[in-house]
Amino acid sequence: MSIRTIENSPWTRVFVTGTQDLADAEHTLGFEVQPGTGQPGTNVFPLRLMDARSDSAEVHEVTMVLREDRIVTVEPAGGVPSLQDVEARLQLDQASATHPDTVCLALVQAGYATVAHSLAMIEGDIRTVHQAMARLDLERAGVKSVGVSDLPHVSELLTDIDQALSHVSYTVGRLVQLARLLRHEATDHGTLERTRLDDLVLQGQALARRLEFIVDRHRFHAQGASQQISTSDLNVIKVFTVLWAILIPGTTLINWYGQNFEFMPELSWPYTAWVQIAGVFLLAALPIYVIKRAGQLR
Repeated sequence: MSIRTIENSPWTRVFVTGTQDLADAEHTLGFEVQPGTGQPGTNVFPLRLMDARSDSAEVHEVTMVLREDRIVTVEPAGGVPSLQDVEARLQLDQASATHPDTVCLALVQAGYATVAHSLAMIEGDIRTVHQAMARLDLERAGVKSVGVSDLPHVSELLTDIDQALSHVSYTVGRLVQLARLLRHEATDHGTLERTRLDDLVLQGQALARRLEFIVDRHRFHAQGASQQISTSDLNVIKVFTVLWAILIPGTTLINWYGQNFEFMPELSWPYTAWVQIAGVFLLAALPIYVIKRAGQLR
């Protein structure tokens, strides 16, 4: 565990690796930093900040403790890159970071920035899914059966998008809640302009609406992919159904004449073999005709 107080700023960063470090941090700081403590005068906000990179996104569990005289962030041992950027900006502009409300404002804005970057990456992944499905439609034009192998990595990508949207949705909700709390507290303290705080809340609400739109797009493409795969599975079932309809009459005939009956007079009838063969074909054609009339061979 390590604790670092940002110079000339009411912001303390706590880096922990486990539960024991949290207990040590609480003993050192003199107040509780874990969610659900209910300590008077302290608001504890758990957050998930996503460090979005070119090909992946890393989720960081961060707890923000809001006190009247100080902001405390409890972070993983390696730190969070977005918070490191906030620290660098505050050190460059020390005059604007003299009150906890201004630090909280900078942290919320940094959270919004990570959300916007993450949403841009998710939109790129959704476009990749759409392009893969459109390319498949062109390549397999006129071909009825489409399998999972025809959609390489699409299923895994859809699962990753689901997880990313879940994390982003949680983060957006918490950041908007934090922005509203900041607007209430800063208005009472008179440290920040009300219009600036209103814009902060509106920015979070805009991100929430953008998130809802992306969720709808993702749901549409996921349903399209699953429908194509389901149709392919149904076509495979149809093939086996037709094969079963063709083979089951012959199997029934073999089982019938495989019995050890004492009297089987039809064996001595003229043309009995041809009659039996014709009967098998008739019994095979009848279920196929019924299936086709039901529209299940399209």
